[in-house]
Amino acid sequence: MRSAQRLRAGIQDAASAAADGAQFREFVMDVLGAFIPYDGGCLAPVDPAVVVPTGFTTRGLDDPVEALRLSIEIEYGPDPDPDSLYVLLRRPTGLRRIGEPADDGTRDGHRRYLELVSQLGMGHELQLVFRDGDRRCWGVGELMREPGRGFTDAELAMLDDVLGDIANGFRSTLIRDASARVRHTEIAAGCPGPAVVVIGADDDFDSVTASAAVWFERLGWGSPVRGRPGPAHVIARQVRRTRPAPATVRLRTLDGEWVVLRAAIFDETGRVVMTLERARLPEIVALVTAAYGLTPRESEVLVEVLAGRSRNEIASRLFISPYTVQDHLKNIFTKTGVNSRRSLVSRLACTEYMPRFGGDLRPDGWFDESGTRTAPVEARTLG
Repeated sequence: MRSAQRLRAGIQDAASAAADGAQFREFVMDVLGAFIPYDGGCLAPVDPAVVVPTGFTTRGLDDPVEALRLSIEIEYGPDPDPDSLYVLLRRPTGLRRIGEPADDGTRDGHRRYLELVSQLGMGHELQLVFRDGDRRCWGVGELMREPGRGFTDAELAMLDDVLGDIANGFRSTLIRDASARVRHTEIAAGCPGPAVVVIGADDDFDSVTASAAVWFERLGWGSPVRGRPGPAHVIARQVRRTRPAPATVRLRTLDGEWVVLRAAIFDETGRVVMTLERARLPEIVALVTAAYGLTPRESEVLVEVLAGRSRNEIASRLFISPYTVQDHLKNIFTKTGVNSRRSLVSRLACTEYMPRFGGDLRPDGWFDESGTRTAPVEARTLG
């Protein structure tokens, strides 16, 4: 019991101390390793609206690129795997154990064990889905051990107890991204034109415009080069799986700007075309309010505030009393860290939405008036 309490405290401390989402993932990998030792692992944030990873942080894998390639094939390939994280997302539990072959020749993981776990030199895997109290998924992950070192029931129980805490960390640090990053605004300003990417049926980049390459760098996805898988390939696989429905994914750059990526099938060969552009406020309000932990009713009130309506107008439109509107506003102020409607609109419409030109940001996302630049955070983030 004492270990479980310390693990939870460690996760909560990581969420409080992390400057951004990437650093939070690094902290969590450290904390988990201290209580549930592993030989390799990966954590990935996701957009809860479409449940596709938007980045990757790995530990202990000899070839992270190959590991990502194998994982994408299993998770998003044309032949659905019953042991995929995508399937686990739709189950009540957020935890599943995949093991090496038993003495009688049976396997716990079947295809996943053969084509992923064993190919990475591992024998055991724990799949993790991080959902908050409203069942929204903010991240996924996996921990692996070498053959002969399976995960115990006690370790599973300890992990199961903190899945929600890790989800809340993913959620809260999403709105801290860019607090300790060097900006790319000048680079982006010097690279006009449409940001378009075409991914071929073979999952390699067929074409990438110069503006799209800049967005990739600003998102922390690295240069879009052939043979290097990343979040864009995951999104392409998801679009092929759900065709003809397109996908819209909300992202945040390392320097704090909200971006919308739209992807759709390009032709009958299965090529996928993607466009990236600065997000409009309506496109990110739902995600930002969820990240701040607002209730559905508080989110409705916030939308009305952003539309410039008075307390009485909001009450009339939502069929509640003006006093109830005021109570909701107080809760919103507390959760977003402001003390007035004007500050609220400024934070949501400017701090969380408008591009940040010049100047550094404090860890809470506000501009740092001291002018002191924070040292970049070193994070082993793939994709």
